Amino acid sequence: MENKAHALAAGLFTLVLAAALVAAVVWIRGEPIANDFYVLHTKGGVSGLNAQASVRYRGVEVGKVESIEFDREDTRTILVGITVRSGTPLTLGTYGQLAAQGITGLSYVQLNDDGSTAELRNPADPAQARIELRPSFLERMSGSGEQLVVRIAELTQRLDAWLSEENRKQFFQTLAGLDAAARGVNALSDSVQLAANTVPALAQQAGTTMRNADALMAELRALAGTLSERAQMLDRVAASAERISASVEQISTGGSTLAAVASRETLPKLNQMLDEMRRSSRSLERLIEDLSANPSSLVFGKAAPVPGPGEPGFVHGAAR
Repeated sequence: MENKAHALAAGLFTLVLAAALVAAVVWIRGEPIANDFYVLHTKGGVSGLNAQASVRYRGVEVGKVESIEFDREDTRTILVGITVRSGTPLTLGTYGQLAAQGITGLSYVQLNDDGSTAELRNPADPAQARIELRPSFLERMSGSGEQLVVRIAELTQRLDAWLSEENRKQFFQTLAGLDAAARGVNALSDSVQLAANTVPALAQQAGTTMRNADALMAELRALAGTLSERAQMLDRVAASAERISASVEQISTGGSTLAAVASRETLPKLNQMLDEMRRSSRSLERLIEDLSANPSSLVFGKAAPVPGPGEPGFVHGAAR
């Protein structure tokens, strides 16, 4: 009887202990967490990434890596299956990258958002459940480094070609030409400076020339006025002559007296007027001949005549 009591007590203790363990496990695990399944795809490498690696969204751990395998339809593509806690706001602009985990060489998945859209992904849609796994910063740097090495090699080859013996000779010849050009520019600058210094004197001479030209023009205007007056006088004389001729015809029968008067008074005046017109015409002809022979005299004035024999400055044979 006593053995049965001990067995019953041991059985009750075992049941209570098992119930306590189950309750402890349920309390520790808490409520079950719902997850969504996504697939990362890439044509690059996934070095350091293992199953059960962490998946972080903007630095917050939201899931685990479930599988890593090749795409059966395109063997160049690697598919990484991940589970992400439901409710994580993954948008259509979300992409993945591999990030190094300390110095262990292991990697984890880092999910980021490029901000292109705010529309959330639907994990039930196979197209939206695929997320691009982009190259990491180190992979881009590695690719850029290789391209940089290639470019440096090309640049080195070009420098070798540029620094050849022939190019160096041409470079030195170019420097010599530039030095000669610089000396030529300095000489030209000195010439320009000398020319600039002579500008005031030239301006003064030009002022004197303009004054002489003004004086000559004034004389020409006066001469033109005189010729105009003489022409008007000739017109009046011609009119008088016509009237006189008409009067002579009218009084031809008694013209002896009028002819005598005309011969004593009118004809001498007419002859004097004609003589003055001839002198004025000769003066105008000489002026026109002088201007035709030496047009510069209009600006610089009439040149001094060549000295004749016996005059100061005469040189034998200079007039030829």
